[in-house]
Amino acid sequence: MAPSLFVSVGDPSGERALEPVLRRVRTEGIRTAGLFGRLTEKLMDEPVADLETINATGLLEVLPKLPSVWRTKKKVENHLKEKRPDLLLLVDAPGFNLPLLKKARGLGVPKVAYFILPQVWAWKEGRKKVLEEEADLLLSVLPFERRYYSPKRGRFVFVGHPSVERLEPVLSEDPSKVRSRVGLKEDYFVVFLGSRANEVKRHLPVFEKALPAAVKEFGLRPVVLAFRRFKPLVRRLRPTARIVYLDENPDLGYRLIRGARFGWIKSGTTAFEAALLDLPHLTFYRLSRPTYWLAKRLVKVPFVHLANLVLEERAVPELLQEELTVSNLLEETYRLLGNADHQRDNFRILRKLLRPEGKRTSQRVAEELLNLLKG
Repeated sequence: MAPSLFVSVGDPSGERALEPVLRRVRTEGIRTAGLFGRLTEKLMDEPVADLETINATGLLEVLPKLPSVWRTKKKVENHLKEKRPDLLLLVDAPGFNLPLLKKARGLGVPKVAYFILPQVWAWKEGRKKVLEEEADLLLSVLPFERRYYSPKRGRFVFVGHPSVERLEPVLSEDPSKVRSRVGLKEDYFVVFLGSRANEVKRHLPVFEKALPAAVKEFGLRPVVLAFRRFKPLVRRLRPTARIVYLDENPDLGYRLIRGARFGWIKSGTTAFEAALLDLPHLTFYRLSRPTYWLAKRLVKVPFVHLANLVLEERAVPELLQEELTVSNLLEETYRLLGNADHQRDNFRILRKLLRPEGKRTSQRVAEELLNLLKG
């Protein structure tokens, strides 16, 4: 019987990193099962549960989703106990996956790999102990993580960051040609308020005032990237901004980022991708007051933008909590536009740090998994 792989992935960014890996291992005849999303459902021989059942963020915002998370947890554990796959691949989502890692041996799973490691360098450093003791393979996407992990059972491998590989085709396009391809003749700047309703609601009041001010100051039209579920919220930004919904065509968002003059991008995956796409930008974020109070006491990093953490400097301006004001957005944008070439130089260094010479990230990950299955 062909070797079997069970995948536990908990959010869309993890799924995007997983998709090319699954395509590669399936060409080797590996049977696949696990959690899935829009990109990976058809790559599963046995889809077990939708990843949206466990996708949540924030220390307090996750509470309403706990019943759904618990049901999926039981479904996954029952599947592992019954089917006993040859390899369990955990992708990011430490809140869901670390408890699964602890139970894996007891459920009869012989080998476990972890791809996109928990950010123990940011908070909850104690989490690394279970990874070092229980995982057979730690697949890191950040070069500095090697300083934090000392595996006792398996191997640590830096495989490069999957977003570099995924965004290379868009990065190779000329920004002016991208603008014409997406139907925008004039220069514009791009705005992203968040991928979750609570994020959009918290950021919207500032940007309702900031967008008209930016049009007046910079003479560029804002293009707001959003999802249709937020239409009742973001339509308040019309007629100042053009709203582009990405539900049917997520790649359009990358091209709009590539073609923009600059960006105001909510901190997180999209801001990191903007850096990889060479877009001069600043980042921002507002948490609920209770969550921010807790985060300030638990999180121990000097920056929130991942590019700043990798580069170990404030290459991208950050406006957090009360710093996020209309006047600060305009002031930082003036500085940004005067310093755009220097920021792009930093982004070139970033891409080099995140992609080791030679093979693509998905190829490295697939080969490591296949070697573990055969070993």
